[in-house]
Amino acid sequence: MEQVIRAIKDINQTDVVVAAVSAVACLGALLELPVWAVFIGWAWYLAIGANGKAIKEGAVTAAASGIMALTAVVLTDVISGFMTGLAANMLAVFIMILVLMVSLKLSYIKHSLVGFNTFSCVFAGYYLGAFPVQNDYWLNIGYSFVYICGSNILGLVVGWLAQKLCNVSLHRKESPKGAAA
Repeated sequence: MEQVIRAIKDINQTDVVVAAVSAVACLGALLELPVWAVFIGWAWYLAIGANGKAIKEGAVTAAASGIMALTAVVLTDVISGFMTGLAANMLAVFIMILVLMVSLKLSYIKHSLVGFNTFSCVFAGYYLGAFPVQNDYWLNIGYSFVYICGSNILGLVVGWLAQKLCNVSLHRKESPKGAAA
């Protein structure tokens, strides 16, 4: 109990900013964004460097992996025409994860955490309907990419924004002695 009380007494600006940005990020639900995907992207930002380079590299890896995940969805549908659903799914995932593994050896697709998370988010999110589901198959493919992968990438930016807001001083700066006020 002592630790809990001490932790509460030690709440600081960073704690409050992160909580506030998290609450504001929930407004993405109004746009039907999968807010969980935003938080996953935010975690990537912190894990892969917490800087502008993390946004660029993370976004490239996320976009490529999202495309691979949706390719696995399409492959599953194509292959299920001559195999059982589970076997088709397993083969499609095998093929596209192999492509992901090869892609992670390229200089511009660097982060396995981002790659596997995006693949998982987009693949599962597609089947869960974690985007505004449409009546057209190809629109669903596009919407799922924009909403799920886009939310992951938005999370990278939200992480950057939270970091910048944490660094803003809330204390008034004193002017040096002798300077005009």
